[in-house]
Amino acid sequence: MRYLLATGLALAITPLAFISLSASAQSLGFPDDYSLMSRSSDSADAASTQPNAQTLDEIVAVVGDGVILESELNQAVARIRARAGGRADQMPPNILRSQVLDQLIMQRLQVQRARERGIEISDQEIDAGIGRIAQQNNMDMQQFMRAVAADSMTMDQLREQVREELLVSKLRRQEVMSKVSVSDEDVDRYLENQSLRNAQDREYRVRHILLPVSEGADSATIEATRDQLEALRQQIVDGDTDFADAAASYSKGENALDGGDMGWMQGNYLSRTFRDIVPALSPGETSDVFRDSQGFHLVQLEDVRGRDAQNQPKVMVQEVQTRHILLKPNEIRDAERTRELGSQIRERLEAGDDFAALAREYSDDSATANQGGDLGWVQPDQQRLDPITRRQLEALSPGEVSPVFQTREGYEILKVTDRRERDQTREAARDRVRRTLGEQKSVEEGELWLRKLRDEAYVDVRMPGYQSSNGG
Repeated sequence: MRYLLATGLALAITPLAFISLSASAQSLGFPDDYSLMSRSSDSADAASTQPNAQTLDEIVAVVGDGVILESELNQAVARIRARAGGRADQMPPNILRSQVLDQLIMQRLQVQRARERGIEISDQEIDAGIGRIAQQNNMDMQQFMRAVAADSMTMDQLREQVREELLVSKLRRQEVMSKVSVSDEDVDRYLENQSLRNAQDREYRVRHILLPVSEGADSATIEATRDQLEALRQQIVDGDTDFADAAASYSKGENALDGGDMGWMQGNYLSRTFRDIVPALSPGETSDVFRDSQGFHLVQLEDVRGRDAQNQPKVMVQEVQTRHILLKPNEIRDAERTRELGSQIRERLEAGDDFAALAREYSDDSATANQGGDLGWVQPDQQRLDPITRRQLEALSPGEVSPVFQTREGYEILKVTDRRERDQTREAARDRVRRTLGEQKSVEEGELWLRKLRDEAYVDVRMPGYQSSNGG
């Protein structure tokens, strides 16, 4: 049961593990969630499993203003052995005990730092954490409480362990996660390297449209060319135009007469222009417009073949083009008068007044009022919209105007001007890369942070035969 408790809490609360075991411990598959093994009501039982068990509980380490007792270490080691089974016998007992003690020391240091920083955990946060553990173990709360009791553990002890884990989690967010950032350039480099790896031993069937831009072209010409190809891409994505027909009609590339068909190209011979674009596409997918020294390009992947060929599922999102008028109560106009003004504006809209003109005149949203309340294209299911606003957007058809409704900010009127389904496969891939890089950087920053925390702290290890796995 305690293994499930530890695993559940680690997954639910601290998905990024900053504590790294030595290579020998990792090779045995020992987990790194020792923090939940540091205290238990069955210390005497755990201690009795060790040879030469002593009635007197000795101190094995002094950590800052606290201590780690031999019974705590014995409990942690016993649970590791229970989880690892015969694999634990591959590691000398003294090395195993030393490594587990190192993890207990690091957990204690983090808890002490969190308390020094004044970090607090509310009872509601602990309740939520326990709920997540129960969910991870596929139990309702009654089942979970019975399982905790059957494991000779009180709920007070569990709550204290959850409190410590949450303290450490908040501390890491403040001192580690706040320093982690992933730039667009980081994502670009990763995708380029990934494309090079993925390109090996694959072949791609590609169609291509090129709208050239001369070297001395002015900004107006450049933007007009980009806009032309963006409009063409939208027609292709919407299904109004076939890519091959568009290529034959508009492309200035050498394959234009063949519908832009470039035939099968080996991945390791893709030009630099296509190297980070083509491998990221799924068959049938059209790229975003991109530019190089020749001009603006658009490609469509017809098919891919060869070893490790992957067909990434498309990510399609629903978007709504909308305008709004936001009326906020203020010192001069209270909530009732603000609602009445909204009703008057709604009546004028029903009578045929222009929405954009009324937004410019009345809307209190300074960011959009001058643009006639234009919010552009929004994704109701992904953006942080007021739930009431989201429901209104979902219910409106293009051209319809919502009734006046109240939100957290005031009173709002919406008009939906269009709807579309957009292919966001490439953006989704970039988001996945950003998360991956963020996790990698978090681990690296976390290891440095823990090393510094250990170096700056007072730690007196008194365990006989201790061998540090932290280089100390």
